[in-house]
Amino acid sequence: MDKRNRVLIDGTVIKRSDLRYTPAGMPVLELVITHLSEQIEAGRHRKVECEVAMMALGDIAAKLDPVQIGQRLASKGFIAAKSNRYRNELVLHLEEFELLN
Repeated sequence: MDKRNRVLIDGTVIKRSDLRYTPAGMPVLELVITHLSEQIEAGRHRKVECEVAMMALGDIAAKLDPVQIGQRLASKGFIAAKSNRYRNELVLHLEEFELLN
């Protein structure tokens, strides 16, 4: 089984949920960032703009709770299917973040 599944991305928070708790008492926070950059692809500059859904669980969710819409984040995590039913919809599960503003 392949184990490589790492994503590093910066962006601005455009949506966020209220902090909630699972039935087991684990904190959960969901947010969406918008990412804008310029990348080199096939030797040419390409403007990249996208929205990325993110989820934080446990301690990272509690630490992320004060983050507001409009704040910029450097994010690190792994991608997973939103659910077994929606396997083609991906969510970035946060493992680390840094405020950029």
